[in-house]
Amino acid sequence: MKMNVETLNFQSDPKVVAGTSPKEVLPNGRPERIIPLFGIVDAGAVQRVNEMLLAFANDGNDPIVLHVSGPGGCVASGLSLIDVMRHVRAPVFTIGSAVVASMAAILLVCGEPGYRYMLPPARLMLHPTSGQAFGRVSEIEAISRFQRQMSLELEHLLLEATQMKPKRLKELIQAESFLTAREAQRLNLIDHVLS
Repeated sequence: MKMNVETLNFQSDPKVVAGTSPKEVLPNGRPERIIPLFGIVDAGAVQRVNEMLLAFANDGNDPIVLHVSGPGGCVASGLSLIDVMRHVRAPVFTIGSAVVASMAAILLVCGEPGYRYMLPPARLMLHPTSGQAFGRVSEIEAISRFQRQMSLELEHLLLEATQMKPKRLKELIQAESFLTAREAQRLNLIDHVLS
């Protein structure tokens, strides 16, 4: 399915997202099945997106489009969203615009295989997980173990989504490079660059 980004008109209110030519956006002409996730991936944003995904999924199995743009955010919240994306029967197509970094990039990459898109000027960036821990030594050790587990889970998701070799993925993450849409496509992080 080819998408024409010029037909999309994303507005600031997520409930008022429309396409000027809906039949070009989704095969059934239902542009209301577009969910923007702009900004920080946090519990509040993910709760809203998850609610919309579940509501759309209850309304049929037509594709849902998740438009992602942001610096990343909370890994646990992002993993919750990936769980729901995989749970719903409707395929979740993803579009990345502007800067898609950290957890936002992982959400983009974990979209429906064959339907992961980026706009030409967009940049995608992956980096090693990071975090902070305070408290007793035992608490810090527990948090550190948890963060390592989350890091391994994210690597597993990326390997599954890209079929990349583990060594190459680790190099990519350590480099913390901002990839162009074409570079992301060559690395199988996305499938298509919208024109």
